[in-house]
Amino acid sequence: MARLKALARKFAETGLPILLVGATGTGKELFAQCIHEWSGCRGPFVDVNCGALPKEMVESLLFGHRRGAFTGAVDGVDGLVTASDGGTLFLDEFSSLPPEAQVKLLRVLETGEVRRVGEAVKRSVRFRVIAAVQDDLDQRLERGDLRLDLYQRVAGLVLGLPPLRARSEDLWALALHFAASAGFQLQPECRLVIEGYHWPANARELKFVVERAGRLSKGASVGAPQVAEAIELGLPPGQVAVQRAARGLRHDLEALLARHGGDVRAAAGELGVSRSTLYERLHTCGVRLRLPRASR
Repeated sequence: MARLKALARKFAETGLPILLVGATGTGKELFAQCIHEWSGCRGPFVDVNCGALPKEMVESLLFGHRRGAFTGAVDGVDGLVTASDGGTLFLDEFSSLPPEAQVKLLRVLETGEVRRVGEAVKRSVRFRVIAAVQDDLDQRLERGDLRLDLYQRVAGLVLGLPPLRARSEDLWALALHFAASAGFQLQPECRLVIEGYHWPANARELKFVVERAGRLSKGASVGAPQVAEAIELGLPPGQVAVQRAARGLRHDLEALLARHGGDVRAAAGELGVSRSTLYERLHTCGVRLRLPRASR
């Protein structure tokens, strides 16, 4: 993340189009806002959730329309592209745009000109584009959901935002930040529960869990039981039992290691498995060995 931040800062002032790739909740919108701020641009930051645009209104909302262009168009309207003139246009989930809108957007990016629906006159616009897409980018290109030429036009710099499970060193710091923002504290014991969960919805899920845990607590200090319950309260019913089983296995493995003073060989002997098998189970359950290398 430090390297991604450094790259984003380095290219922020260039005006180069940037493509952010990552799963939901990895912070693509926040990253885009930071790039806009680092660019020093005084224009607006226009955030467009392309996946939420009504299909029948996509072109009108993006590019605007003249009065009388279609039934109900009682006034001429400038679109979101024109609204970003002099600033940054952030196209979240831009691969969700219909093919016709992708073609028109490509033309706008290539020429710097936009034409409203039902109008012959073109208007010059100047903006920086930052696009975002889920981490299944390759499949979307193969299926044709996203035009290759449009991808190439916005991929001046491609930044892949890693999922939270690949950033275990950030988990506790983020959790403490979310807790402080909500006005309470997490007890140190909460760290084991937080680091033992895989966070499929990433930072957004972590934020919701921490906020729920704060509500479940009777005071300003939150313990591990509240965090564990808060995780379960955000899961589909069928996954609650799985999560509880995983938490129970983790507790059993921690107790096993504690009985043997952290001696993995002895702990594996009690289970009747090889050390490599035990290491694999520890890794799967998120149990970390915090011992010097020589004693493992």
